[in-house]
Order: sequence, then C-alpha cells, then structure tokens
Amino acid sequence: MNPQLLAADPASSVFVTANAGSGKTSTLVDRVARLLLQGASPQAILCVTYTKAAAAEMQSRLFAKLGEWAVMEDVALVEELARIDEAPDDLSKARALFARALETPGGLKIQTIHAFCEKLLRRFPLEAGVSPGFTVLEDSAAAEVSAEARDDVARLALARPDSEVARAYAHLSVEVDFRSFEAMFATFEARREAIGAYVEAAGDVEADVWKRLEFDAPTDPHTIRRQAVAALNLAVWRAGAQALYAGGKFLDCAADLATVAEGGADFDLALSAFCTKAGEMAKWVDNAAAIKADPSLQQRLIDQRERLFEAREQARAAVIARDTVHVLTLGYAYRAVYEGAKAQSAGLDFADLIARTHELLTTRADAAWVLYKLDGGIDHLLLDEAQDTAPDQWDILRALTAEFFSGAGARPRDRSVFAVGDEKQSIYSFQGAAPERFLGEAREHQSLIEGMGGLFRQVPLLDSWRSTAEVLGFVDAVYAAPQALAGLRPEGAAGGELVTHNPRRPHAGCVDLWPLEEGETQEETDPWAPVDIEPPESANKRLARRIAGQVKAMIDRREAVIDKRTKQARPMHAGDVLILVRRRKALFHEIIRALKRAGVPVGGQDRLNLSDHIVFKDLLALARLALFPTDDLTLAALLRSPFCDIDEQGLYDLAQGRQDTLWAELSRRSGERPEWAAALVFLGWARRAAAELGPFDFYGRVLSRLDAEGRSM
Repeated sequence: MNPQLLAADPASSVFVTANAGSGKTSTLVDRVARLLLQGASPQAILCVTYTKAAAAEMQSRLFAKLGEWAVMEDVALVEELARIDEAPDDLSKARALFARALETPGGLKIQTIHAFCEKLLRRFPLEAGVSPGFTVLEDSAAAEVSAEARDDVARLALARPDSEVARAYAHLSVEVDFRSFEAMFATFEARREAIGAYVEAAGDVEADVWKRLEFDAPTDPHTIRRQAVAALNLAVWRAGAQALYAGGKFLDCAADLATVAEGGADFDLALSAFCTKAGEMAKWVDNAAAIKADPSLQQRLIDQRERLFEAREQARAAVIARDTVHVLTLGYAYRAVYEGAKAQSAGLDFADLIARTHELLTTRADAAWVLYKLDGGIDHLLLDEAQDTAPDQWDILRALTAEFFSGAGARPRDRSVFAVGDEKQSIYSFQGAAPERFLGEAREHQSLIEGMGGLFRQVPLLDSWRSTAEVLGFVDAVYAAPQALAGLRPEGAAGGELVTHNPRRPHAGCVDLWPLEEGETQEETDPWAPVDIEPPESANKRLARRIAGQVKAMIDRREAVIDKRTKQARPMHAGDVLILVRRRKALFHEIIRALKRAGVPVGGQDRLNLSDHIVFKDLLALARLALFPTDDLTLAALLRSPFCDIDEQGLYDLAQGRQDTLWAELSRRSGERPEWAAALVFLGWARRAAAELGPFDFYGRVLSRLDAEGRSM
C-alpha cells in the first residue's frame, strides 16, 4: 500500500520517518481529515507542532481541504475521498466537516507545544503552582527581563565588592572576552533550571566542584606550577643538555635544558623543553641517540617530563574547578534575579511553560488528577517535527498518551498516536532537542500499543517531490560513505541504514561542483584598515562574482525552467534563483553587491538588524552629536558619513594639529573649503532642531531635509 495512506490510516498508531519534500504535512492533514470522517470529535484531536508558522500552515491546509469538500461536486468528492482511502458512502458527512470544525468550541487544537502548555497551566494553575493570572513573556519581553537581570547582577557585584558574586564577576569579566561573557549569560538563561537544581542539591558548591576534580581543597594553579618547578632535579637537566650538545643534534632542546638547569626558569619554559610548538609531548627524549646511549639518564628525563605534564594537567584541572565555581556562583545569582523579576509581573517565559507543565504532569502530587481530567478530553495526539522534540517535551507527551493504552482509559482502537520526524533535519541541541529520542519513543510506543492489542506501524516516507533525481542521487552518494553517515545519524538512530531518497519529480536537474576560491595573499596589511573590511581580492569576492556571472549567463541564455503555476517550460528570470548561504556575513553581502553590479535584479537582504546597519548608526551619531558636540570621534564619523561627505584627506587636514575640539576647529575654519562650510551648516541646523524637537520629530525632520536636498543615506 502507498506509505502515505498507511501513515494516514486512523485505525493505527504511527511513527513516520520522512525525507524532506515527502509530504509530511499533507500526510498529517489527511490523517486529521480521516479521523473526522470516521467520527472523531474535533475537540478530542490534539496536533502539536514546533512553530506558530507551522501550526498556522497546518490549520490553513486542513480548513482549505474541508472547505473544498463542502462545495465539491459529487464525482470530484468521490475521487478525493478515494485518494485518501476513504469509502464515499456518505458525502453529506464529508461536506459537513467544515462547519463542524468551525463550530468546535475553542477551535481545532492545532498548537505549538508552548501554546498547549500555556492552556494547560491556565486550566490547572493551582495544581501547577503558578499564578492564575500569569502572563507569557514572548521572546522580546523575555530578552528585556534577561538584560535587566544581567544589569542587576552587575549592580549587586558593585554594591557588595566583598561578596562571592563580586569576586566571580570580577574574575570572569577579565578572563573571557566580551562576546564570551555575554554568551555565558545566554547559557545561564537556557540552563537556569539545571544550575538551580545542582546548586541547591550540592549545598557547598565550592567543595563539591573541587572534589569532583579530585582536589581535597581549593588549590591555586600557580602554586601547582611553582611547586613543580621547585621539585625539578636540575642535575638531570644539566646532564641531558651536556649529552645533547655532545651528540650534536637537538641543539635547541639542549639549550632549553641548559637554561632550566641554570635555575630561575618558570614552569612554562621548563615545560616547553619537552613540548612541540603545538604543545604536544616531544619525542626527542625517546629518539635522541645521545640520550638513548645512557638508559639511566633517559629514564630520569622521562620522569621529569611526566612530572611536568602531570603538573600541567593538575593546574588545568584547578583552573577548571576555580572557573566552574565562579560560573555557578554567577549563574545562580542571575537565576535568582531573573526569577525574581518574572515573579514580580507573574510572568512565565517559554522555558517556564515547558518546565512547569513537565512538573505538573510528572512529579506534582496532583499529577494523577490532572491526567485523569485530560484523559477524557484527548483521544488522538499528532506530533509534527518530532526530531526537534526535547526530552522534557517527550515526557509531557508520554504523560498525555500513557492513559491511552493503560487502565480504564485503554481503548487502543479508538485512540491513537501519530508522530512524524526526520533526524536528518534536526536542529541539534535546539532547546535541548534529542533526535535519537524519536526512535526510542517509537519502540516504547510499539511495545505498549501492541501489548494492549492495538495496531502500531513505523512508516518511512522515502519519496520526495521537492527535488530532482540528480540532486537526490548526489546526496545519497555523499552519505553512502560510513564516515559521512556516522556524522549525520545520531547515535543509535535508524540502525545505521543508508540515506535513501526516491525522487518523484519528473524534471531533470544537475549538481555542479566548483573549485574552491582562494584570495590573494597580502604580504603587508594596513594596521589602520578596519578589521571587518574584505581585502580587494578575497575569496568571498571572487566567489560572489562567479555566482553573479553564472546567474547572469543563465538568464541571458534563456535557460528553461518549469513554471510552478502552469507546469510548462518557460525562459528563466532572476526570480527563479534562490541563493543559500550558511550565514549572513561577508559572502552574503558580497553576493548581493556582485548581483547588482552585474545588472541582475536581487531582492536584497531577507533579514535586517536595524541597529547593526550603518545608516542606523549614522542617525544615532547625529543625535549624539546634538547632545555632545565636543565628542570628537562622533563628529569625525559624521563628517565622513553621507550627511557631510568629507573625504579622508579633508578630515585629516581639519583634525590634524588642532588645539581645540573638532567642533571648534570646524566652526573656525569652515570658510576654507566649501564641503567644510556645508557640513557646519547642516550639523548646526541639526543641533538646533534637536533642541526644539523630540526624537521622532527630529529624525523625521532630518530625513525630510535630506529628501528635499536630493540626498540619500
């Protein structure tokens, strides 16, 4: 039988492993439609997906299908029902489904996992231990609370400089760069439940961490290094140096040994005598003929080497222990402040929704009562994008379906579970996603359902209507190699089976492999050049020009494509081309620039962070200058911006050798050059406008003036 029909059969519970473009959403929608046709109550069907967009798409497709059935001619409706393997014995029932779905109290339950958790917590707030009037913090609101919590931790450290939080903050803010420091707080945000659970369980965090790393007490890593140097047998080092000098080889090593033997060497210098440039253990002690000639000396040098490497590992462990204690201290403080800020507004973020629901259904005393109440309301659970479902989310879904197949609630022929996913498409570690859990859940559900006499199927959807045979064949060939397959499959997933796609698209395709582009090497780099500016002939620029040239040539040759609407061949145009990049960084911008220069229409950036755009920064700089005219750096940036358009030489001539602020110099010497005079007029006008207007009116006035003067940013 057609695997899609098997997967959509409401008489069985099904776990589907599906390739991209295999019709996962269509299969899920068909299954819901067939459930409704066979008498399932709309409010007893729960469809859980991962994003609001996916939920909206699923709901749109389902209502579109049911709406078409409501007005379809008899012959067409019979054919449509036959396509999904439903007998056309009651066409009026199929036509009534649209109205039935619309009239369902609360609507069909097609929700994200977070929306489902929110509704559940609102239904059982006292049992869950949350405020009945809680508010859900969307990503933007949660980000604001998180940023304020980070600031509050800093204020706490500043107000109490002798506290553990202050010491942790002072240490980590110096030890790591700014981006890593910010990323650390993002990790606190994602792992705050785990941090809180560990700290509260450990009690004495410092003692526990040092014990886990096999220290009896906190130990200074510098002390470990100093003690290792003090314990060196300098006579052995001296003898080793003399032997190497006499042998005439490994003279650099001999010099290092002699330097240490003279005394006063630090740990790093002593260790480097036994290390390669990469920091790995050097083999000269084992291979040098002059050392091997004296086995006693060789063994003593090996002992010295092993003690130094052991000391290095101990020092590293001490650093890890020390930093871990600081990180946990800061993370726990952040958690307390963040949770306190949310509690003041009775707010729950998305992670809280999952955590509180997980606790409600699995560990709280009222869990059995809540599950009993839910058991009467859900008969069919459908899970989309199952490969991105995190363990806590699986626990929630397992708690919901456990009553389907056990005790008085067990009605395996009337109740079902459907899950569809593809471990190849998993966003690994996204919100704790565990793609291997998908197949483990399939095995457990199979055992449970078949034990109750129900029907369970694992259905692979290998067909693909999205891409061509040539492209899919290339993908399969790449992952035929065991090393590539091992990197693709999560541990224990799919039993090591090869990746297979069955192409169903009838059109031809191709895969072109281009050689890697290499940029020109530059012997000297201008130390004053911005670090984020691409060099004149970078690999990114070469590749961007090649892509633009290829697209331009294909359009000029009028290569044929299949129109999605008419299904007929036609000459391609620029809108038929989609260029994918891994990140919106240098190559992304170079491709857009190259396409514009080649005369190829391009949509530009699909996403723009306004605060990172140069125009936004120029506008902020203009307001900053209006408030602080003596800020020379801001004024210099504005003079070089399109607001004033003074070139590099003009700025140098104005600023070099000045005795006063740059603004005073511009005011005094504006008459020397027309561009200086124009800049003074514009900036002076902006300062006066800022004194009279609010921010929105000010920027509106600025843009209106630029527009009136025929200038653009």
